Amino acid sequence: MARTAKITNSNVAPRSNAAGLVGNTPVRAQDFNDLAGDYVSLSDSNAQAVTSAVSVAGVSTLTGGLVLGTESIGAAGALSTTIPISLVTSAGADQAQTLADGSTVGQIKIVYAVSTANSWKVTPTTTDGAYTKVTFTTIGETCTFLWTGNGWAILSRAGGVAAAADAVAGFPVIA
Repeated sequence: MARTAKITNSNVAPRSNAAGLVGNTPVRAQDFNDLAGDYVSLSDSNAQAVTSAVSVAGVSTLTGGLVLGTESIGAAGALSTTIPISLVTSAGADQAQTLADGSTVGQIKIVYAVSTANSWKVTPTTTDGAYTKVTFTTIGETCTFLWTGNGWAILSRAGGVAAAADAVAGFPVIA
């Protein structure tokens, strides 16, 4: 949706028609701004796509949920740094994925094991911490990375199997 500048500090005079007549009353800038506000109506039945960067300052409320983009990975290769979630399937021999450096501090990358026939590894190009790779062996294992500008830091990891509350058995192995 294209964004237009607000009309400010002026009244918008009515336009003359072909006969030179002027109709109705002038529209005040504030009335126009109330109509054309800086928002997308929640009652709009058409989906609105924002194709440029969005920055939100202050406290914001999001209703209806947030859906992040996903990619499905089934073979060795590179994970996307522009798609936040990678759903990885390991169908054969051990495989490996690489994770290139991020582009923006605060960037998040989530890797989730959809299925595993054998182990598979994620090796970031640059890490922020004393690890070089994360190895997944069980369905449901996940690891969340944060790009710090110095490398990928591990924010969290979780296992795909039931374990004691204080156990890390079944978690991706950080080495």
